[in-house]
Amino acid sequence: MIYDKNYDFSFSGLKTAVLYDYKKRSKKIGSSKAYIEEMSYQIEQAIIDVLISKTIKACKDLKINSVILGGGVSANKELIKEFKKRCKKEKIDFISPIHKFSGDNASMIGLTALFSPNIKNITWQKAKANSNYKING
Repeated sequence: MIYDKNYDFSFSGLKTAVLYDYKKRSKKIGSSKAYIEEMSYQIEQAIIDVLISKTIKACKDLKINSVILGGGVSANKELIKEFKKRCKKEKIDFISPIHKFSGDNASMIGLTALFSPNIKNITWQKAKANSNYKING
């Protein structure tokens, strides 16, 4: 995927590869701390490599001078470290929130709803999910 000429990324193939690798292992190895740690490291690194590679490719192709990282992935310290290093090398500005302001997208939507002028006098017990709800005005 990292060598594809597009900007797409999906990690379903990676998940499948991990599942097949796990199934090939004995129960003892598959549940060992060493296997879990190594597999976790390799998965994280594969995802980081693809995210950064595709992002930098898009910046170069589209003549974009900065990258802003947001959402849940902005809490990943290794991703931020690698992005900073690569963006510096490529002379691309990199911006990400400080760690305490990084969070899951659902939390950010909840916070937005809390401060939304459209939501007044509604308790969480009476709130109804609506994927088409307008956040502002």
